[in-house]
This record gives sequence, structure tokens and C-alpha cells, in this order.
Amino acid sequence: MLSRRDLLVPRPPPISAEPPPVSLFRYRQTAMATGWEVVVPAAGTGQLELIDSAFELLHQIEARLTVYREDSEVSSLNRLAKGQATRVSPMLASLLERSVAWHCQTRGAFDIACGRMIKAWGFFRGPAGIPEASVLASQEKVNGMDKLEFQAESKVFTWKSPGVELNLGCVGKGFAVDEMASALSTKGSIPAGMIQCGGSSARAWGPCPGETEGWRVAVRHPWVEEKVIAEVVIKDAGIGTSAGSFRHLVHEGRRLPHVLDPRTARPAEGLATVTVLAPDAGMADALSTAFFVLGIGESAAILGQWPEVSALFMEDSGKISVIGQHSHRFHVCCS
Repeated sequence: MLSRRDLLVPRPPPISAEPPPVSLFRYRQTAMATGWEVVVPAAGTGQLELIDSAFELLHQIEARLTVYREDSEVSSLNRLAKGQATRVSPMLASLLERSVAWHCQTRGAFDIACGRMIKAWGFFRGPAGIPEASVLASQEKVNGMDKLEFQAESKVFTWKSPGVELNLGCVGKGFAVDEMASALSTKGSIPAGMIQCGGSSARAWGPCPGETEGWRVAVRHPWVEEKVIAEVVIKDAGIGTSAGSFRHLVHEGRRLPHVLDPRTARPAEGLATVTVLAPDAGMADALSTAFFVLGIGESAAILGQWPEVSALFMEDSGKISVIGQHSHRFHVCCS
């Protein structure tokens, strides 16, 4: 079984008569329980130090955002009592502000205040299983971003209801990819490169050596190993994928994905995978999750809010659809 982490794979430039003028260098580390890779052309003697500092930034972000450590900033927010206000760090404030906007724009399909729901289904530490009816019935009270208050200007966070918990798994990796890319491209002055996280999130900037259109990434089939369903060209943009192949339940012959619909507290059904091309990886991650929940029809209805966003949908039946003004950047290999 493939995991969600295996679905995006960097593609080498196509073979041409003349080799690319610069070699690509790859640097890898592990964080957030998956592999991370920085791919850059040669950029001088200080390149390795810059990339090391970007990976250090990644580990700092993980320590702040993870729910798997009791001393993280997010875990401390999850322990707050109802009405207890606290000021959050600028880094987390930036992500919270964007998450509030995405929640509204996606009609509640994107929701980071679903930690209790994820635990109820066993998708936190396991084992995964169907919750009892009484547990499902109680989820509305302990999940949902309508139960938090965040004042962006003052960076003050407050729970309006007790027992609710944040879980940033649907956007944290993409956010970290963006922070690393910003550190390398702006502060680090590395003019071109790509960062990919575990085959589910990536961001590229600058020209890819040997390419004219951008950086190529393959989208793998969510269930069939080694099968590629599409190739995406990323040019100063990010990409994110959500799929039902990573942590799922089989119940009465149906595959129930780990992607939960925050509006119903039940798995989102009908789609096998969604890949989103967006201005940055955090947005791509958030929208790929929301679109997986919404389905093709409702996703298409709200896509006009983001003219720079396009998405590939693969239904459980195997049918593939691509929507958005930049759909030409998706080259479908099978349908």
C-alpha cells in the first residue's frame, strides 16, 4: 500500500541533445516522520551552510507545531481552558490567520480544530476504527474552528468551547516547505531550487536547469505502485496532494480514507486523490484537503476565488479531471 507520502515524485529533466549546463544537487533529512529533500543547482561554497540552516528551521517549526510533543506550542494551546487567552508566536499567528481564511473560503471543509475527531477515529496514534455512535454524536461539540477565536492583529488565541484541539497535519508540512523556500530564495539568495516533503508537498522557485517551463513533478497513482497518473510543471509555485491511500479503514467492503469531513465527523468519500497547484505549498496543502472533502462539483463552484489555483481530481472509479486556469500545467498520463 502506498502512503500519501509517496504520491509526488520530482522528475528529471527530459533527455536532450545537450546536457543541462548545471548539475542538480540533492540534500535530504528526516522530519515530521517523513523524508525531506532540497534540490538546487550548484550555488557556491556557502550553499551547504544555507541548506543546513533551512533544515534547522524545519526542525524548529516541527517542534512548535507538532501535536506529538507535549512541549510544543500547539500542544500548549490544546491544554488551554475555555476563555483563557494567550498570545501566540508570530510564526503560528501567520498560519492561524491563513487557516481562518481558508476555513471560511472552503465552506468549512478545511478545519484545523479537528484534533478530537482525528483521535476518535484512531488516526492520531491508532488503532484506526469506527467510533461508537455516541462518540460520533458528541463530535460536533468538541471540533470545529467556530469554537476558537483568533485576533490576528494582537496574535491572541482563545477557545470559546472546552475540549477542542488543534491538529495542523493538513497544512503543517506545506507551511514548513514555504518557510524553508523563503529562507533559501530570499534570505539565502539561492536563485533556484525545489523543496519536497514526503511526496505530498513541494515548492519550486527559479528556473530548473535544462527546462524551459519549470520543475517537473510526477503524481503517482494512489493505489498502484510505480504507476504515474500525471506530471505537473511547477513554476514559482507550490503543490500539495491528499489521498485516501494513506491510513484508511475498510468497512463493509468500502475504503474509508483518513481524510475526515469536519462538517460530518466522517471520512470523505468519492475521491481517490486530489492534487492542487497553488502559489505556495501551504495553500496547496490546505486546498487539496478541502477539495478532497468537497468533491469535484463543490470544489469547482468555489475555485473562482483563486484564479491562480488549479487541481487534479481522481475519482474512486479512476476517472481523472483537471480544473482551473492553469490546468495546462497538468499532463495527464492515464484516465
